[in-house]
Amino acid sequence: MKKLLVPLAAVMLLSLAVVPAAYSEFELGLGLTPGIVGGGDPNADPIVNFHIGYSWTILYFTWDAYAMPDYWVYNNTTYVDPNTGYVIPGYLAPGFLNMFDIGIRIVLKPFVGYAEIGTNGLYIRGGQEYGKIGVNFRLGAGVKFGFWGINLSGTQVFNSGDDLEAAIHQARHGDWSYLTQGMTPTLNFVLYF
Repeated sequence: MKKLLVPLAAVMLLSLAVVPAAYSEFELGLGLTPGIVGGGDPNADPIVNFHIGYSWTILYFTWDAYAMPDYWVYNNTTYVDPNTGYVIPGYLAPGFLNMFDIGIRIVLKPFVGYAEIGTNGLYIRGGQEYGKIGVNFRLGAGVKFGFWGINLSGTQVFNSGDDLEAAIHQARHGDWSYLTQGMTPTLNFVLYF
């Protein structure tokens, strides 16, 4: 039995070294989101996002950074103080909404589908960090043409994990509107390595 363990361990280590290369893929992409998102002007320029992704078998890890305009940052950082009832104005400056997600990605060539969940943080121009961490949920589908592809995703941004949990609870009871009502569409152009 001991003689069998050494060759099995060697085969296992070799497979671990080869499998990630055979079943993994890096992504680099650019996306466009309609400028109307978050109360903007329907004629506003599209919002640009940058995408980095890594997949291993069906596991999918991504980082997306959206270049958000000042009106979106202001609308999403303004809040009502629960103790006093006063409206606390937000930051009127552009920023980057950074989303770090994990999920599953299924490729049935040439089609790609994915579902992710993760956290997000807002970086505001001038070096300010918005102290609250949010949660996001994303669904997407697309077509892959060899080393490049196009996909369409919908992202729902929640202010907290409690908000996402409440939306999932409603979906389990047949009301999907909390998960899909404010989904932001993004058209993504992706290069695969």
